Amino acid sequence: MCKLCFAISVAGLVTFASPPAWAQARDTLSAAQRVGFALAHLGGGQRVRIWQRRVFFERQGQVVSSSGDLLTLRVEGSRIEVPASDVDSLWVRRGNHAGSGALIGGVVAGLAVGAFGAALSKANCEGGYPCHEASAFFGGLLIGGVMGSGVGALIGAAVPRWQRWVP
Repeated sequence: MCKLCFAISVAGLVTFASPPAWAQARDTLSAAQRVGFALAHLGGGQRVRIWQRRVFFERQGQVVSSSGDLLTLRVEGSRIEVPASDVDSLWVRRGNHAGSGALIGGVVAGLAVGAFGAALSKANCEGGYPCHEASAFFGGLLIGGVMGSGVGALIGAAVPRWQRWVP
């Protein structure tokens, strides 16, 4: 019975441990093969940015067509063809920073308006009456957070997010 439990445990460990172990295997692809593989998987109309070290130039454009050895881009109304061997770095546009802009804007504006509301409440407090600095702070935090996250989302939407596919 003990041998059967041991065999099942070893078989389970081998089954669960082998995919992560293969993920750590050495990469046998050359740089040119990695670039060709990435270029072959680009879709038409995608926004890309490439760096060509040979000519010290960065280009940004829209993919017209791509294959494993040639990339055709539309850059400012004209088409250019870039061989895969000339691509040193490939970046693909993946959305924008609206979410992080909303988070940053909400926190900054919320804290600023909340602190201003608490200070204003303290300044307007008269002798024998209780001051409501905490409620003024949380009210300002809520109002400033909502307004700041809206402004931050608008600013973040204008900033593109790039994902590197190939170095």
